[in-house]
Amino acid sequence: MQGPPEGRVRVVTADAVAPLWTGERGSHARLMLTTSGPAPVEVWRWQLEPDEEYPSNPHQAGVVETVSVTSGRMILVVDGTEHTVEAGQTATFDGDTPHTYRGSGTETCNLIMTVHLPPSPASTP
Repeated sequence: MQGPPEGRVRVVTADAVAPLWTGERGSHARLMLTTSGPAPVEVWRWQLEPDEEYPSNPHQAGVVETVSVTSGRMILVVDGTEHTVEAGQTATFDGDTPHTYRGSGTETCNLIMTVHLPPSPASTP
């Protein structure tokens, strides 16, 4: 998942990363990489088929997620409220509440998600 370091740059190819989730209709999610440091960021590539969804449990306090839709449309459900996010749009939310990602419309939705993790207790002054 991390990709080999190439000097100061790490390049990861989507095909080289196995999906960590696969839906019944062909949706999938790949954790492309996690940055190092005191407040890591996970970078995910998602493909959501229409009407297929992935419900996520709340994360620890301080986790912030962003979803940037590159094609298609999705419904982001945060704490029971639905938000439409279309190609070219980005949404962000605190991840410490129930949330769901759902493909919407008639086309496949592709998106990039980042999960910003809070600094670990050992890294705070």
